[in-house]
Amino acid sequence: MSLSVPVDLLALRRRLWLYRLLSLVLALSLGALLVAVRLAMVGLGDPEVEVFDVPARFEALARDNPDSSDVSQTYFTEDTASVHMHVMGRGQACPLHIHRRSHEATIIVTGQAEVRQVWGDGEGLAHRVGVHGPGELIASPPFTGHAWFNRAPDRMLGNLVFSWPPFDGNLYVDGEDARMRTGTAPFVHVPAAVLPSLREGVREERLPALDGRMSSVLLASGVHALAASRKAPVVVYVAEGEGAIEAPDARPVKPGQLWVLRRDATLRAEPGHPLALYVFRPGA
Repeated sequence: MSLSVPVDLLALRRRLWLYRLLSLVLALSLGALLVAVRLAMVGLGDPEVEVFDVPARFEALARDNPDSSDVSQTYFTEDTASVHMHVMGRGQACPLHIHRRSHEATIIVTGQAEVRQVWGDGEGLAHRVGVHGPGELIASPPFTGHAWFNRAPDRMLGNLVFSWPPFDGNLYVDGEDARMRTGTAPFVHVPAAVLPSLREGVREERLPALDGRMSSVLLASGVHALAASRKAPVVVYVAEGEGAIEAPDARPVKPGQLWVLRRDATLRAEPGHPLALYVFRPGA
């Protein structure tokens, strides 16, 4: 009897070490599995080609939020830039505000936007008021004041907002805020006004928007190459026309699409339907 106690203790100690070893192996295996799942999720969430039908997204948001004054949906965000849709309710206004860091360029998706902008002009402030429709771009540099109005009592307003650096909220100001004196002149681009001048070929023009990272591309014939990668993505918005993007498979292009490209692609216009596009290179 006196010898059985040490033997039992030794057996228990062996079992305990075995359980500890098994627990360690299980924990390491579980950790490796979690890391693999996370990497797989990152890969799945960051595809080489994404395409969003922005007008359809707007209609869904408006249908699901009929009484909201403001709704947003983000399509692209990185350390350097962001792209989101801002839906304004019927008869709603976004009061005068500035951005201290971000350059902002907004493309009208659907509806009519009345935009007031205020910036520095010598010792005083300059003012601009305009009404803009689908496909038009309105750009406001940092500290340039801007206010948005949806005057329609029966229709929401959809705006696609590009920000570089990423959108970080609005700083609301009154009409005489001295900080707007450091703002510079805004910029407006109307594709419908320039597209008829292109009979053939392609024309790419860097716009004074988003600190030079936004371009206008007009494509009437031939092809236009877009260099993109995961480290240097390119965001494309189709304002007018029809065609295809090959990346590598050909997919149809139509107005209102937002493309996020993380690989090289080729644009081609449908004969008789020249393309007008905005190309945003956030890492340029």
